[in-house]
Amino acid sequence: MPEFINSPIFFIIAAVLAIFIIIGIVKHAVRFLIWIAVIVAILILLGVTQVPDIRDWFERLPKW
Repeated sequence: MPEFINSPIFFIIAAVLAIFIIIGIVKHAVRFLIWIAVIVAILILLGVTQVPDIRDWFERLPKW
């Protein structure tokens, strides 16, 4: 088994799987951000919230 883990084929398969996992995570993150943007736009259009309120909320977020 240690011979297989140190083989180049194992590293290639692991790298391909890692790339697919990263692509999947990014794809779902983008989809999530689009949903948030749509919900915020609907709230603004319905008059539930206003742009200055959203701006204030972002300014109050903790700074990393």
